[in-house]
Amino acid sequence: MNKKTFTSPSDDIILNLKVLAEEKESARKKLVVTAAKLAATAKKLAATAAKLAVVAEERESVRQKLVITAEEKESVRRKLVVTATQLAVVAEEKESVRRKLVVTAKNLEISHKTLEAKVLERTKSLEVVRAKEGAILLSIGDGLIATDQNGKIILINETAERLLGKKKEEVIGKNYSEIILLADEKGTPVRPEDHPVNLALTRGTKTTGTTYYNMRKDDSIFPVSITVTPVVLGGKVVGTIKVFRDITYEREIDKAKTEFVSLASHQLRTPLSTVNWYAEMLLEGDVGELNSKQRNYLDEVYRSNRRMVELVNALLDVSSLELGTFVIEPMSTDICKLARNVIHEQKPQIEARKIQFRFSCYKEKSMMRADPKLLRMVMQNLLSNSVKYTPIGGKVALSITLADKKHIQIEVSDTGYGIPRKQHGKIFTKLFRADNVREKDTDGTGLGLYIVKSVVEQSGGKIWFESPHENRGTSFYVTLPIRGVTENQR
Repeated sequence: MNKKTFTSPSDDIILNLKVLAEEKESARKKLVVTAAKLAATAKKLAATAAKLAVVAEERESVRQKLVITAEEKESVRRKLVVTATQLAVVAEEKESVRRKLVVTAKNLEISHKTLEAKVLERTKSLEVVRAKEGAILLSIGDGLIATDQNGKIILINETAERLLGKKKEEVIGKNYSEIILLADEKGTPVRPEDHPVNLALTRGTKTTGTTYYNMRKDDSIFPVSITVTPVVLGGKVVGTIKVFRDITYEREIDKAKTEFVSLASHQLRTPLSTVNWYAEMLLEGDVGELNSKQRNYLDEVYRSNRRMVELVNALLDVSSLELGTFVIEPMSTDICKLARNVIHEQKPQIEARKIQFRFSCYKEKSMMRADPKLLRMVMQNLLSNSVKYTPIGGKVALSITLADKKHIQIEVSDTGYGIPRKQHGKIFTKLFRADNVREKDTDGTGLGLYIVKSVVEQSGGKIWFESPHENRGTSFYVTLPIRGVTENQR
């Protein structure tokens, strides 16, 4: 007999619970697997989301750039529209100008034809005028030579041909230095750099002179008066025009006048000396006492006679200078000592006019070779002029310095009346006296500075002055060679 197994309800419940637990465990494990998969999927989704966010940002950036580009394109489009409008306006203006130019060209063509006819007519007139001017230049009484900027002779008139003894064919195209040979008053040829034509070409200034001698083809010479004027175009010297004339006749007349003055002065000196001698005797009481009225009259005669003697002596000096008979006897001379002697002679006049006087010499003892009587004459004239033409209480100064290693410089300056600028060029001429001093001193001869200049230049020196403003004083300067000049006795 089969044996039956019996179970209780609680066992069924437990069994069911176990089954249920197993199912739940199985479900839990599946859920764990599913959760893991979901987590992995979530990570992937997050990574994808991040990538999508970056892509979105990039797309947004590109979108913004596209917006900016679109705005820039719109701006460029607008500018192009404006430029196109402006170009259209310019094109219209150019067309208008072109039409005007066409009209102008036609007018110019008409004017050109008219001007061409006028120019042709004017050219003929100018040719006639040029022919007349050429005829005038070639036939004037003075010699005329024209050069270009290089000193080549381009024109010579008949008078110049005759004076130089050379034909036009011999001189045209040649340099002036080959044709215009000059010498000074001593017969020494003038150096090329000192030639008046060269001075006009290089300095661009007008040059004049009456101390030149022209040399002819046969080597004979004749005195000439020369004026060389630069031809200036556009501020540039393009040539020169030299005008000269033979002044032999004038020189002969001047010599005759000088000889007459010399003779007359010599003849006047004797009676004037006699009058001077007798006047001195009378004033000194050699023939008896004089009353005050007689003495005053005689004193006036004596002073007037002294002025006449000074004038005659000055005229004799001028005659000697111009006739070339002036004697130069150089010797060793202490110029500072000589200057002090001259100052001592002028001391009464300096004190009478209350002049503030100053003297300076670069050495206590300064020896040079000079003619003491001529050097005294130079300093005495310059110093007496400064004292005479300086107001009472003014200042006068005499200084002796070294101009350079070979020359001594004498300067005489004052605070006097000065020299009018318009008369500067005449100050060293004979018998000239400036307008502003004639009323202040009526006894002057107008020969002192002429003599001084002649003596200085014959001694190998130079003299000049500065007087910038009237009533502001004057300064005279003299330079002399320390070694002196060659003895000249005639």
